[in-house]
Amino acid sequence: MAREKDGGKRAAIMAAAKKLFATEGFHGASMSDLARATSLPVGSLYTYFESKEALVRAIIEEGWGEFFSNLADTLTAVRRPEVKLAIIVYRILPGLFEDVELITILLSEGARYAGLEEKLEALTALIADLVLELARERGMAMAFPQSQAKAALALYFLGSLDTVRLSKMAGLEIPTEDILDFVRLSIENTFRIDLDPSLAAALPSK
Repeated sequence: MAREKDGGKRAAIMAAAKKLFATEGFHGASMSDLARATSLPVGSLYTYFESKEALVRAIIEEGWGEFFSNLADTLTAVRRPEVKLAIIVYRILPGLFEDVELITILLSEGARYAGLEEKLEALTALIADLVLELARERGMAMAFPQSQAKAALALYFLGSLDTVRLSKMAGLEIPTEDILDFVRLSIENTFRIDLDPSLAAALPSK
């Protein structure tokens, strides 16, 4: 008979694994290390995750899924493009940047275990539509080949994530607020708009 799974225990395993994989590295942390961190037998871990690879995949997929669904919900629920950008800059990105463990695992293992390229493709499509919408509203000509749009997004998004990671994990000492300010100023200077923080209140918190 299969063991009954406990949602709280699964969450505890994922939280402990997330910390271990971020600090020790995916290959540096074993299931035995995780068993010690959770005070569970190794066999119990395999009740919830069939392998260490399945565990890291679940961490990335669920963490990314929350970020991406918040982003997609915002772009659907709000009409004005500048308001969408304000919510992204002041609410969605700060929430992602706080999760340094997820960022570390995503950057180190996302390409191998969680389809990072496909995730960036989906993100590029959402952001490109938003950028084109804002450009049309402001009467700006902005037509990038898809390859350039993907490269630009990778530069800003992955570069920002890596800077957050290095700042927190390697003592780079660049405040997250400064990274967010750079993103905000880049948007404001490109589109000649003012992303007032009060705009981010347009979408109620969940």
